[in-house]
Amino acid sequence: MDPLRGLADIAWACMHGAYTSAEEVPGWLEALRSADSGARDAALAGLWNAVIHQGTRWQVSAHVVPFLVRLIDDPANPGRAELMTLLRDIGVGPRGDRDLPFDPGVAFGRHGSQHVTKEQEDAIVELVYHLEEEITDDWADIADACAEKWEADAYWAAATHVDVYIRWLVDADSDVGSQAAELLAWFKPTEPTIASLLGADRNDAVRASANLALAHLDVPGNAIANKMALLLQHDSLTIKLTAAVALAYRVGQNIPDRALEILIDAKESQTLPDFPPGWRQRAQRGYAALALQRLGLT
Repeated sequence: MDPLRGLADIAWACMHGAYTSAEEVPGWLEALRSADSGARDAALAGLWNAVIHQGTRWQVSAHVVPFLVRLIDDPANPGRAELMTLLRDIGVGPRGDRDLPFDPGVAFGRHGSQHVTKEQEDAIVELVYHLEEEITDDWADIADACAEKWEADAYWAAATHVDVYIRWLVDADSDVGSQAAELLAWFKPTEPTIASLLGADRNDAVRASANLALAHLDVPGNAIANKMALLLQHDSLTIKLTAAVALAYRVGQNIPDRALEILIDAKESQTLPDFPPGWRQRAQRGYAALALQRLGLT
């Protein structure tokens, strides 16, 4: 099926991105399938600026999500890992692992975005884009609520594709699979999500990413801790280290001695292997240090 089916059915010109109307968005989405890497790069840059400029989601952002998902889902499409990064940032924004486990009810309930009316949204768009006026105190609360609504819309648009992200855990492109594991950490954990992350052993990068996702998911039971304990004997240092991090988060003071040794060695090491795509917000030693901090050891 055509990944861009339904593209022409959306009134892009009636929505707005960071700077202007979203009328160029469908052209950029089309260009993401181009064999010309320069055309793809230009389209990707255009989308970044339009839908998540400086970490902020906009009126158009949520509408881009299903097309990105289908483009990534097509194994013949070029640049899928880069599109995965864009998808993650549209759905989750600039948040990092310190924001996990994530509660959308809390995150999107600060400014009353669930009560924003179409008339209020249109008024904010008119003020910002057409009249180019500064937001006054009278409009500030409504503007904040609109921004929160667009952020929530983007998140929930991404949340509807969890079943696809699970499938990507076994994708031939390990960068896609690794980022899919990280993305799954942001949505309500289901039994299929947990089972798929536990079984994500096809590729070392995906396995390590799944370890960190499992570290942060708020689910009970011993299955995750048991799996992480087994991985402490893995040949890959990245897998052993991420498993040790997960154990620190999940079992606290009951962490196995071997896991504690791995964390201490990592914190003191001058060189560590790269962490998988999706988890590079900080240096690898930073993850070990945070895990030790949770144990009261730093």
